[in-house]
Formats: sequence, structure tokens, C-alpha cells
Amino acid sequence: MSSRTDKHPSETARPRPGAVGRFDKAFPVFLEGDRGVAAGIGRNITDTGMFVETREPFPLGTRVRVTFSAQHGGAEMTLEAEVRYQSYINFARPDSTRAGMRGIGLKFVAPQQQSPRGRGTVH
Repeated sequence: MSSRTDKHPSETARPRPGAVGRFDKAFPVFLEGDRGVAAGIGRNITDTGMFVETREPFPLGTRVRVTFSAQHGGAEMTLEAEVRYQSYINFARPDSTRAGMRGIGLKFVAPQQQSPRGRGTVH
């Protein structure tokens, strides 16, 4: 018999099955909604949503299409999302000047079906 005890990691410390961690990089995205198109910097992407820094934040509840594109014109991917929150951060720089950043929090949603007329069919 041994006096040694084995320590097992806690069940709460394990990630849930199928969970994706946070992708903590900055990358350019394009946002398209009912009010037009805006450019932004995507950050902190997860399997459920992301944060986008943008000069033109969309209103709360707005559905937007988020397009991720390769830097040199390669593949693109577009997801649909809903604006869940807006933020504006004021901060001071090391040279004592003030600056600010605007952004929106997005939650990914299932795509809406388009009507056959909206697809550009010719009759």
C-alpha cells in the first residue's frame, strides 16, 4: 500500500467539449449592415462573437455581415452577427495627449434567408 496520493485536475478546470479558445489577434474586417459599410479591426474572436474597433459603430441590435479577408486578396469568409454592445474608451498617451477608441461587441447568429427577389435573378 502506498501513502502517495494522486492529484486529479478539477472537473471545472477542463474546457467544455467543442469549445474554442479566444483568438487574441488583431485583423482587418469589413462590416456591412442596413446603414452601409464600415471598416474595422477585429479582436478577441471566439466561437460565439468578437469585438470590433470601428469609427462607425452600428446601433444596438443591428444585424451585420462581418467579412474577414486575406491580406493579399485571397480567400474571404463572411459571418452574420448582431451588435450586442458599444464602447468608447478614453485614454492618455505617454506624451500626455488624449485619445479614444470606439468599438462594438458582436454575437454571431444564424444567417437570415434571403427572398428569391433579393438574389438578383432576371425575369
